[in-house]
Amino acid sequence: MKDRLIEPIILRVTTMRLRIYQIWKRWRNVILTLLLLAAVTISSAQLSLVEPSVPLSALKPFSLAGYHRLLIFAPHSDDETLGTGGLILAARRAGIQVKVVMLTNGDGFLFATIRDFKRIYPRHFDFVRLGEMRQQETLAALRLLGVSSSQVDFLSYPDRGTPELWDTYWSPGHPFRSPYNGDSKSPYPITYDPKSVYAGADVLGDIQSILDSYQPDLVVYPHPDDVHPDHWGLSVFVRLALTLEEHSHPDFHPFQLTYLVHRPDYPDLRGLRPQAALTPPIALYDLSQDWYRLDMPAADTALKGQAILKYHSQLTLLRSFMESFVRANELFAPVQDAVLPVLAQGNPNNPSTWLEAGEQVIKPIQRDPAGDFITRTALPPTDLVATYAARDSANNLLVCVEARENAVPALVYSLRMKVLSSKGIMAFQAQAGDIAPGWQPARRSGRFVCVSTRLADLGNPWAVYIGANVVGGGRTIDEVAWQMVQIPER
Repeated sequence: MKDRLIEPIILRVTTMRLRIYQIWKRWRNVILTLLLLAAVTISSAQLSLVEPSVPLSALKPFSLAGYHRLLIFAPHSDDETLGTGGLILAARRAGIQVKVVMLTNGDGFLFATIRDFKRIYPRHFDFVRLGEMRQQETLAALRLLGVSSSQVDFLSYPDRGTPELWDTYWSPGHPFRSPYNGDSKSPYPITYDPKSVYAGADVLGDIQSILDSYQPDLVVYPHPDDVHPDHWGLSVFVRLALTLEEHSHPDFHPFQLTYLVHRPDYPDLRGLRPQAALTPPIALYDLSQDWYRLDMPAADTALKGQAILKYHSQLTLLRSFMESFVRANELFAPVQDAVLPVLAQGNPNNPSTWLEAGEQVIKPIQRDPAGDFITRTALPPTDLVATYAARDSANNLLVCVEARENAVPALVYSLRMKVLSSKGIMAFQAQAGDIAPGWQPARRSGRFVCVSTRLADLGNPWAVYIGANVVGGGRTIDEVAWQMVQIPER
């Protein structure tokens, strides 16, 4: 009798749980998108209360005098206008040639795809339609800024896939497949090289091809500390391509500038404020005060605002954020390579003891903001603050990453390199923690995680490109921007 009473209750509970799961499965894209919208709205509301911390007078004014060919790289359709719309207008007025290169078509924007095509579960074709729409929005925005369609190249690589192409899918024989458009090569009629596939080597080849043919003397691309993966991903690809081109062609040395779009503390005031100044995040300014400002006349600011409004697919979710870039100026940070120092004395696993000849302290090749996100503030071992590199007397390459507090076994600390030698580009990667197949072991030593390898085993490179990150629970918690390090001959 008892079992007969309990059995219907169990059946009802089971049925209810199944029904809840079915509802979740059906509506999860919408629910997750609404949660994202709420998070962005709350974040924007909080950040709009933050006052600028860096005085405008502390930033160097940038002049276009002496430049002839400007080349701008953008990760998505709209970034070129957000970050460099005023620069484009100033360059056109000065008679400077302008070319704009788009890495992706921004076809991975789930919310816009659901809204525009009225599908809870968008098809691959729907994402492609969004990408085509964003291409046309780009052409309309740039036309307003004085750039014709013949001056715009769409590389058409996968949205939100740039780090995968950099880290994992380098070879064209093993291309990446986009979870959005479902393809491993561009499905777009407008594509710079239709033969290219979703592979890092092809991205690099396309960028080098454009540099070779256009021969710019001013190249502008995303800031390496931009937190969006496609932004820092494009930054490392362009930086690598420029380094290779400069090495192959000693007379080719374009000036390099970077622009910032995505950080939680940037822009410092959100919303349409055309008379306000744009200033760098204090977390980045504390690391380097080397920033330029491009002052814009009111008419340019207004025209830039009109160009931003051409991106109809982005405005529903991001209008307040996008209009935050309609300001009285734009910001740029220059790029400078490091030079590999020679370690004269010190513990190889403790860069705080490293000294060059003459007991000169060896400084980090790259520093990273400390405590700039809640998770990193609460968990100091996840907060990376610097990377170091040096060559010892035995011609070994020493590379270390430093955390704010002692590294812990529960986290995976990774050191990555792109090694540039006469043999081409070689990847080197080391980890401390659960070592993945194909990785070299790295050593923990207090706050530092270090690896040592013979330069001869790396092909006696003339430069190495170094990055580092820390992973916990399968997610990247912090990463230090990649830095190019030149290796002088001995």
